[in-house]
Amino acid sequence: GKNMNVREQVWPSARHFIGGYFSGMALVLVGHPFDTVKVRLQTEGTAGRFRGPLHCLAQTVRNEGVRGLYKGVTPPLFATGIINAVLFGLQGVVTRQIKSDPLGPPTVREVCVSAVITGAAITVLVAPMEGIKARLQTQYKNVQKGTADSTLYKGPIDCVKKVVAQSGIVRGLYRGGVPTALCRMSNYAYFGSYEFWKSVFSPPDNQRISLGGLVCAGGLAGASYWLSCYPMDVIKNRIQAAPDIPRIPQSQHSSEANGIWNVARAIYARDGWRGFYAGFTPCILRAFPANAAAFASMTFLSLSLCPSLSLSLSVSLSVCLSLSPSRCLSLCLSLS
Repeated sequence: GKNMNVREQVWPSARHFIGGYFSGMALVLVGHPFDTVKVRLQTEGTAGRFRGPLHCLAQTVRNEGVRGLYKGVTPPLFATGIINAVLFGLQGVVTRQIKSDPLGPPTVREVCVSAVITGAAITVLVAPMEGIKARLQTQYKNVQKGTADSTLYKGPIDCVKKVVAQSGIVRGLYRGGVPTALCRMSNYAYFGSYEFWKSVFSPPDNQRISLGGLVCAGGLAGASYWLSCYPMDVIKNRIQAAPDIPRIPQSQHSSEANGIWNVARAIYARDGWRGFYAGFTPCILRAFPANAAAFASMTFLSLSLCPSLSLSLSVSLSVCLSLSPSRCLSLCLSLS
């Protein structure tokens, strides 16, 4: 009776939150080495220390070991699960509130509108996490003989303490908040294209979509997202990582902390239009497998979860759906 009604009201949202949490973990497990290469190429630009993705990968491993590819992994590993839980959960709630047909599925347009709203809201959680991650990823060790080690932070907690002590919460942890919000509002391309591709890969007889269909739809959704906002992501990471980028003149270093327009002008003056797409190759290589794992785990869990499903089974399923980091590196080497 009453308990059943409560379950029917609460459980649909709860499934989205739980599925979203484990999708975030799958996303990080699959994609962080790609993300490190991407952020380093973005913040260095086309005229920086790296000649391309493979050179960045080789230099990082040579100078810092494989662990260098996982710098800054702790904040997203723990936070992305929570962020995706909130994101997928809010997306489900907002979509149900705004869709015109309460009994039918939402339209692609309604999904896109919901994604813009939830993307802006999630910035409160995303901006500090991505700022700390970018600072840690752009710390270099033993770059050249005779040059000083650029390591400023011992880890994420030390980074948070020093950033807050030096710049405060708003100007420190939330530095780059506006471009972060603009990037996350591009989730319309993420969720909208996912719904579109899911409809393409769904069986015509309205049966449940296969796991292969979910993987393809999720991967294409991730690629669509990055195509929609990549230049803004370059600007965002330049702003967030600016204090820790070595070998940038002080005048440019200062301009990169002063807003989107100044950063965009500095990028164009130094690298031309190609500067806005630095690191695009590893980003796209990462986008398909990482988001395929994220969307597949989220959708499968949200469809399959029942109160009796144990937490250990949920974790095991999400990990099985994600590719191992070593396989991702092999994929990057083979396709670059």
